[in-house]
This record gives sequence, structure tokens and C-alpha cells, in this order.
Amino acid sequence: MKLLGRRRWIWSPITSWQARRLSRVTGMGLDDAWVKIRLTTHPEESHLALTRDLLTRVLFSKRAG
Repeated sequence: MKLLGRRRWIWSPITSWQARRLSRVTGMGLDDAWVKIRLTTHPEESHLALTRDLLTRVLFSKRAG
């Protein structure tokens, strides 16, 4: 298990468990399922998800260029 996955299980076991179930049922990736569940249960963290998406796009655009 990756380091981020371990930390998620320690810090937020209920969210991780729900994300694992969602991932299994829908076929969605575990990271995407975790973010979706986390935003559903903690909508005040939506700005963090937007920051994560923006950072990911910037990093991938630098690799492609």
C-alpha cells in the first residue's frame, strides 16, 4: 500500500472504507472515490480538492511539455 493510502486509513478510516466500497461497486479509482466521499461528508474541504486538481494539471502539463 502506498504511503498516502496508509495515512488515509489511519487518519480517516471511515472515509477510506466507504471509498473502497464505492470504488469496488462503480469501478472508479480508489483516489477518485476517496475524494468524492470526502467531499460528500466534508463539503467545507472543497477548496482543497480544487487545489489538488489544479496542482495535478500543472505537474502533468510540465511532464508533457
